[in-house]
Amino acid sequence: RGRLGFLFKDSIIYGGAAAISKAFSLITFPLLARHFSVLEYGVIDFFLVLASLLAILFIFGQDSAVARYFYEHEDTEDRRQIISQSLLFQLVGLAVFLPLLWWFADKISGLIIDANEAELFFKIVLLQLPSLLLINFSKNLLKWTFSRAKFLIMSLCFTVVQGLLLVLIVMVFDAGIEDVLLVSLFTSLIFGFLGLYFIRHWLTRPRDFNCLCEMLPFALPYGVICVIGAFSPTLERSLTAHFLGTEELGLYAAGAKIAMLMMLMTNAFQTAWGPFSLSLYKQNDAGHTYNLVLKLFSVCACILVILLSLIAQPLIHFLASERYAGAFAAVFPLGMGLAIQAISWITEIGIGISKRSYLSLYASTLALLATFAGIWLLAPVLDLLGVGLGVMLGYITKSGVSSWLAQRAYPLPWQ
Repeated sequence: RGRLGFLFKDSIIYGGAAAISKAFSLITFPLLARHFSVLEYGVIDFFLVLASLLAILFIFGQDSAVARYFYEHEDTEDRRQIISQSLLFQLVGLAVFLPLLWWFADKISGLIIDANEAELFFKIVLLQLPSLLLINFSKNLLKWTFSRAKFLIMSLCFTVVQGLLLVLIVMVFDAGIEDVLLVSLFTSLIFGFLGLYFIRHWLTRPRDFNCLCEMLPFALPYGVICVIGAFSPTLERSLTAHFLGTEELGLYAAGAKIAMLMMLMTNAFQTAWGPFSLSLYKQNDAGHTYNLVLKLFSVCACILVILLSLIAQPLIHFLASERYAGAFAAVFPLGMGLAIQAISWITEIGIGISKRSYLSLYASTLALLATFAGIWLLAPVLDLLGVGLGVMLGYITKSGVSSWLAQRAYPLPWQ
């Protein structure tokens, strides 16, 4: 009971802050959906998702590696070396590859989406990447060190400031797509520097790169996994635009926003589950705690999917108007897929404990192929519902394979 209470408390504090952050985008969703056409909203959503994908590409699993090895060391100086070497590695990678992406921005933007001023939008996304990297790194470190007040500032204030600026430019200045992306860039710059200030006492001059060399074999598979996971939403949108058109891309973006309500709960749990599960696994009765969490969370997740599906249609009409009514078809499969993925975060804990991160790579690769095949086969027949079912198929594949491999790598007494 004590452990479950601790997990619940951290889910409320850390996960709740992250959930409120994401929920704020639901508040701005009606504003943007009503101000822009369905096609324009689809373009905005595409480039915001692309920014997340590129940020995860440059982080490349270092957040997972630092989280795993941070708890391996008790000495503060060793922990500072782990943190500093990891951050330096990410910044060097950014310095090497960002100029290349900028140089070929016209060709890359033309390949990924057919939209007016796509090159300009892509360059704004590139300018945002250093700040997104610092925000992600500082938030993770504040979570691992249980710096709750600073974590709440980074999570909540970032979203509130960005949301208020969006309201201002849309209501007062009749904003375009470029203005929305510039607001995201400006907010990221402010909080990137703020996050760096909050974690300054954990940063030191690397004395060598032994910690980095130790972490890289663990981080590299997770880097590929995270990139695959972040690439999947971009793939979903690209295939939707290819098979169904840019208009349907806007509907899919709206359906994904409603399904985000499910993601709020699952991400709140994941934020607390990672540190909690890794700090507990050495205890003799850890398996008993894991079983209790699995049972309780599975029931809650499935009930929430049913409730979300029941209110999805009137919620879309209320938030985005009847122009987006077709988005309803994607809500259930996306919500159910997110629930299945969240449940597997518990059952695949053995991969992280055993440090055999490459096993997750197999599951993620198969999931991406399943998503691609599912959308390819079902979208031409079932339209937007087919896209949602293809995405859900990918989640099912990843969850089943990763859970099976985790049990082989580190057997746990699941009931």
